[in-house]
Amino acid sequence: MATESPQEEQPAPAPHEPFSLKILSTVQVHRNLNGLRHNDHLRYRQYCSRRLRRLYVMMRFKHGKNRFKQATFPENFDDPKWIFIPLVQTERAWAFAVQLKADNAAAAAFNARWRHHSERKLSRACKYAEHLESVCKAHCDQRTQLEAEAYASYMAGVWLVERENWAEAKVKLARCKKLCEHFILAADQAEAAALRAHLQELGPMLRECRYNLGEAEEEDEGLSKVAAGGKKEAARGDMTYRGHAVSIPAEKIRSKVMMCLESAKALQADVDSENRGPASTEKYGEISVDFGEALKDIHGEMIAAGADADTAEWRTAEAFIREVSLCLSAERNLMLLRTHLTKLDDTEDVNTIDSRRHCRPEEGMRFCELIKDDLAALAELPESTPELEDRLATYKKAVLDYRCLYLALCHTALGKLLEAAALLDMLTGRIEEASAKDPGPLPRLEGLFQHIQQQLPSRVARWRCRVLVLLAKSKKSKKDEAEVSAVVDMQPKAKQDVLATFPPKFRDIPCKPLLFDLAFPCIEPPDLDSILPKKQEGKGRQAVAAVAGALGGLGSRLGGFLGRK
Repeated sequence: MATESPQEEQPAPAPHEPFSLKILSTVQVHRNLNGLRHNDHLRYRQYCSRRLRRLYVMMRFKHGKNRFKQATFPENFDDPKWIFIPLVQTERAWAFAVQLKADNAAAAAFNARWRHHSERKLSRACKYAEHLESVCKAHCDQRTQLEAEAYASYMAGVWLVERENWAEAKVKLARCKKLCEHFILAADQAEAAALRAHLQELGPMLRECRYNLGEAEEEDEGLSKVAAGGKKEAARGDMTYRGHAVSIPAEKIRSKVMMCLESAKALQADVDSENRGPASTEKYGEISVDFGEALKDIHGEMIAAGADADTAEWRTAEAFIREVSLCLSAERNLMLLRTHLTKLDDTEDVNTIDSRRHCRPEEGMRFCELIKDDLAALAELPESTPELEDRLATYKKAVLDYRCLYLALCHTALGKLLEAAALLDMLTGRIEEASAKDPGPLPRLEGLFQHIQQQLPSRVARWRCRVLVLLAKSKKSKKDEAEVSAVVDMQPKAKQDVLATFPPKFRDIPCKPLLFDLAFPCIEPPDLDSILPKKQEGKGRQAVAAVAGALGGLGSRLGGFLGRK
């Protein structure tokens, strides 16, 4: 259903708190769930029609009962569901346009009417997107306004590409790309994945625009370009991120970050001590929560500054806080792993119930998975160097070695001794002796990884010997059982067993008899006509029926004759 075009005047301020809606990630999720994962635009268009009808009924936004009567979109409202109406209208028009374009491409002959219809639907989608942008400017927060602007720029760019207006299309698509990259910096993991998928859709259209305009491929802007002078200022700052000075413009956020760093330094003194308990683990959780709040504040400042502003300092600060938070998370998981390894050293057999109550190999595997995820997140941060990548690869290899050890112990607990022995033999051949290294780019983690790497060869050798002993015992017990069964088979049997023969002889078995009556078809049935009584009144009834039929025919003829004029 059509809505009125957005007005040129600025809308009045909303009488409510600004609504918050993540437009780009919401659209991407609904597309994947309703057909576009398989490029089924017809199914997605039908879903948009149904959802739009439900919104009309829910919000009582009707367009007449019998005849269509254009309803005016309200300027002031308190329900955020009104924002979904122009959004779903835009998605429905866009899906219809792409469906027509796909059908035209798959047809045997080109259809000009379908192309014209597709362009008109894209034009309608642009109008709906502009209406959505105007509604968000009046009723939503700063981030939602920027997302609505990026969404409207995307729809306009798609329409201009279809009309082969390459210069204007490149401007709109570049604006959408810049806003999406700005949102990724202030997004969580799930939302960042949806935004990256949206950026992948923009790439082919931007390359097509540059190709038709005769321009060269542009390079992506990174953190190194906006922070080129950071290394020179690193000596003056007390916070550095991979060679770049970190400065936080907001004093409130800076003080919060400094308090978190002081708490982290206080915890670092207890890392190498042997007196660690649940209290230190809880402190790691509290500091991680404080860092998360600081990240939210920084994301809010970045969104408020906008994509056009110079956010190099905020980007560096955000990357620095992410690195410190991830290092604290990895440090906490490493401490839990060390505690679990200490329990494992006191265990001699993982098959008993008491040992499994004391130390479960599955918990060690879970700790290894958590550490591996933290290392992968550290590798994805900007401004990565070859030295840092090599050090993270070394850490990851150590974690995978311990995971292999725990997997062998799990096989041992399940009685799969051959699999456990094979894993431990492979692990013995690939582990290396840990050598003393410099602290490197991540000094908080270097000591913990050095400690667990130094003890890995002795642990692997110890458990390999134990598994081999268990395997030899199991083979010996199987051999003894085979010898016992052979001795039992060689013992003399009873006399009746010796005289028995196989297969047994045939003998008669009583069963239900089967009767075959071969004379029954030859018997002729008797004639019963002489016995049955004859029906004498049948002839009288036939005569009465004949007379009645004759009189009926005569009456119809006389009636027809008398009725003529």
